[in-house]
Amino acid sequence: MSTQTNNAYSIQKVADNLKRLGLPPDWDERTNRLLASIYRELVKGTPVNAATVDSLAAASGLDHEAGKEFVDGVSEKDEAGNVVGAVGLSRNEHSHKFEVDGVGLTTWCAWDTLFIAQALGKTANVTSYAPDSGSEVTLEISPTGVVANPVRAVVSVVMLDPSQIDMESLESVYMVFCHQIHFFPSREDAELWSAESESDFAILSVDDAFEVGSIAFADLIEVASRERSTSESTQSFAA
Repeated sequence: MSTQTNNAYSIQKVADNLKRLGLPPDWDERTNRLLASIYRELVKGTPVNAATVDSLAAASGLDHEAGKEFVDGVSEKDEAGNVVGAVGLSRNEHSHKFEVDGVGLTTWCAWDTLFIAQALGKTANVTSYAPDSGSEVTLEISPTGVVANPVRAVVSVVMLDPSQIDMESLESVYMVFCHQIHFFPSREDAELWSAESESDFAILSVDDAFEVGSIAFADLIEVASRERSTSESTQSFAA
């Protein structure tokens, strides 16, 4: 099967495919608020315990059971039951290093680094390694775009049919989707790698992949931005 490139798959086509897959799911404002809050807790550098999750859920307008159900469905937990990862951002070892404010985290896939930087409203230093070749890709991603892309890296985005992925299973999302989203130092490297797969891929510039994240996670990014503005206003007033 020949590899599809960005010439065949535009930004909007990739975003439309993600929407058909249910990536992200159709979360309401309350669940987006809770997820944004968990992201903010994770970048503090410590696991998020159950009491904190309950408090964040209540502040987001969710009762205990609804908050627990949402978090259980989208998170990684340690042996003590603390949240150590959620929807792409993690304290566990994954392939894509994501450093914010000196705190070292990882992401489930390359694309996560791009929309999570927007949701956090923070600049992230990203280090990733291309599959097969192991070539290092380093990037600086701000909330508004790519600050530094020294090797002109690209991103592979697998184009799936909804029948190929079980959105109710975090393992399916990770193995079927996330495992095929990588940074590469060049388009040629990405096309060589993806040509070995039976799946089709869009090979996007990092700028285009950032834009796809802006489209797909627009609701989360908007809610997170509004929450930060409210928090900053409250702190300013208190001062």
